[in-house]
Amino acid sequence: MFSFENAMPKEDNHDEYLKTILALFSEEPRGLSISDISREIGLNRNSVSKYVNMLSISGRVEMKMVGPSKVYFLSERVPVSALIDFSTDAIVLLDEKLKVVTANDHYLLLAGVAKEDLTGTRIQDFDYPILSTDAFLSRIPRYGEGEQVLEAVVPDTGAGERHFRVKILPAAFEGGDAGYAVIIEETTERRQSEERIASALREKEALLRELHLRVKNNLQMIASLINLQKMESGSDEVAAALRETENRVLSLSLAHELLYAEAMIAEVDMKAYLELLIGELRRSYDLMDSGIACELPAHECLLDADSAIAVGLIVNELVALAAGTDGTCNLHVSGSISPDDGTCCLKVIADEAVERTDGLGMALVRTLVNRELNGTLSILPDGWEVRF
Repeated sequence: MFSFENAMPKEDNHDEYLKTILALFSEEPRGLSISDISREIGLNRNSVSKYVNMLSISGRVEMKMVGPSKVYFLSERVPVSALIDFSTDAIVLLDEKLKVVTANDHYLLLAGVAKEDLTGTRIQDFDYPILSTDAFLSRIPRYGEGEQVLEAVVPDTGAGERHFRVKILPAAFEGGDAGYAVIIEETTERRQSEERIASALREKEALLRELHLRVKNNLQMIASLINLQKMESGSDEVAAALRETENRVLSLSLAHELLYAEAMIAEVDMKAYLELLIGELRRSYDLMDSGIACELPAHECLLDADSAIAVGLIVNELVALAAGTDGTCNLHVSGSISPDDGTCCLKVIADEAVERTDGLGMALVRTLVNRELNGTLSILPDGWEVRF
């Protein structure tokens, strides 16, 4: 057993007690309990427990359960200060008075100072990168606080900027002294990559908006040509067929108009879309505002562009079927969303029984409901109901 002659601290010196306890551990590889250490050095158990806890926190000793007893051994772990040079981040260890205990080569390169010039200096008294800034000093954890994180910017010699993510962690060092571990991770390349991605996304959005604008303009040009042809036709039957085709093209155009105007890349606000479409249908069929009543959810309902276009075409066809060629039938278009499962319900109801037809319009509706919306079409006595 280790002899403590001339080794015991002569006064209440924390460093000396820690050294004495470490020397005792080195002489007893089988481990020691708190009671064993207390008997050997003549110090009460509470004080011994405090010192052993300091050594445990700093990684110098570790505890194992041997039966019901806690037994402490010298740790086989490498102390933190011996590991910081293996990190790819800049790391600085500070004591509780904010003096530099040590720093790895990454921080020395960032600060442009030699290790011997940095060690032992108070960061408040110098102009060290990141460490001496007000932003850093104001985030030093107070007693009981945990890890603190901040972003920092350091001017680069190339007239640019370097960006860092800084973590300040409360720590205890080999001697049990309290302090802070500062981990400085450079995020410059990551931020530049994120900015490049964001720029590419903005460019993509601008291109898609331009595409929607051009598609809308082309469709409106086609609708205008069809309208001119309709006015030149000498047959009511031909004019009615051309009007239906014109309305189909306009329903497509309105969807692209909203995608452009609202700066939305792939989603359409159904309420705004159907209100615009029904306004066009009122004009096309020479109906008063009351001719097609519209009741839609007050809250925003977004559909992907393909589904929205399908809904627009379905409404166009069902209104055309219900209105007939004379356009005297009053209609009620309503939409709702189930709060339970999010199912959408779209109804087109007339104020009188509608004529059944198996023409192109109804065939188009069935195809759109089944293939585009994966929904169901119900035929009612006075209209239709679509669920999807």
